[in-house]
Order: sequence, then structure tokens, then C-alpha cells
Amino acid sequence: MKKIFSVFFAVALSTGLFASNGMVITQTFKDAGNGGASVTVTWYVSQTQCKLKMAYADDKVNTTTYFIPDAASGTLLTYSDGTAPGAQQKNYFSIPVQNIKSNADVTRVNVTRTGETKTLGGMLCEKVIIKTNRSITEMWLTTDFKPDFYKFSPFFQSSIELLGLNQDGIQGVPLESTTKDNAGTVISSYTLVSAQNTELNAGDFTVPSDYKSAGDATK
Repeated sequence: MKKIFSVFFAVALSTGLFASNGMVITQTFKDAGNGGASVTVTWYVSQTQCKLKMAYADDKVNTTTYFIPDAASGTLLTYSDGTAPGAQQKNYFSIPVQNIKSNADVTRVNVTRTGETKTLGGMLCEKVIIKTNRSITEMWLTTDFKPDFYKFSPFFQSSIELLGLNQDGIQGVPLESTTKDNAGTVISSYTLVSAQNTELNAGDFTVPSDYKSAGDATK
């Protein structure tokens, strides 16, 4: 599970085109520390909300886990498909945002908007570069839709992409990104698989009703 959460807190973010609509973005994720793992992330994103579905598989683990930032309560809600081994019911967990720690010790964050553009998944994107004391990240940021998604940075504290967006208050969402260390070796990357505009409602950003809070599991 430690490896799963390490991958999760490094994920990038994606979003939709219109305030009344949303977007479902699917990406493959590769990480130098998890070379043998297969990771697919799917983001369900509206103007102000998001849900992450992460399918993770290696030689020991095969699981699908969901993460929902709840800004109102300051908690990250998380649950997995099915019932955990030994459990009597499906449970979800609430993690206070102050307990979410970064696995990336970075300083001296510098963000450059290059003005270079290209189209990904039918969406126009701008190339943005984020330099830190430890890495260089090149990401392609949506220009068709500009949500205040950087505000969710506290829930994803190891995301260099969000760190850069949050520092400068930049609106938009990266659809692809590549992070290299200072020697030029690729540390991680997100590659766009698909991007689909769709209607999303409040129910898409809540824990399913058949899951119970782990805090209430023994009551």
C-alpha cells in the first residue's frame, strides 16, 4: 500500500471545458521507482471538484483506488473497489489535509510560461516549465479551460505540477508532463490516453452510499 500512496501523491491533474460540464481524462503514469508497475489514472473533473481513479498493478498488488478531495471538511476521502480482506463491509477513510505529507523535498520553485502551444486530445495546451532545486518538469497545460484547480495542491503535495500552478495561481490543468532530475534522467511522466467532455454532477464526487466511514465501522 505504501507504493500505491507514493504513486498517488505524485499524480497530475486534469479538467473539463465548461463550468456546467466536466471532463474525464485518462493517463498512463510511469515512475522510475515503480518500473515494474502498471498505473492508469482517470480524473473526473468539474470546475471546482475532482475525483481520481487509480488502477495499480504489479507482481504483488492489483487494485483500484479512488481519492476525493473534500475542501469543505479539509479531508481527503479514499476507498477501494470491493471489500478489504477480513472486513465485514466496504469502508472509506478520511485523511485530514494537515496529515498529507509530500514525498518530494523541493525548494526554489520557478515557473516559466513559454507561450509554445500544441493540441492534445482536441484541446489546445501551453507548455509550462517548472524548475526546482531537484528537478525540471515540462507540462502541457490546458488553455481552453481555466479552473482554479491549483487550490487543491494541499491534497496532492508531491505533485510538482500542482506545486508550480499553486505558486503562481495559474489556471488550467496539465494533460501531459515529464519530470527529469538535474542530470537529465526521467523521474516520472504522464501520457494522455483520452480526454472526453461529459456532464458531471455532485454524485460523481461523493463516496458511494454502500461504503461506511472507517471511523464508524466498529459502532
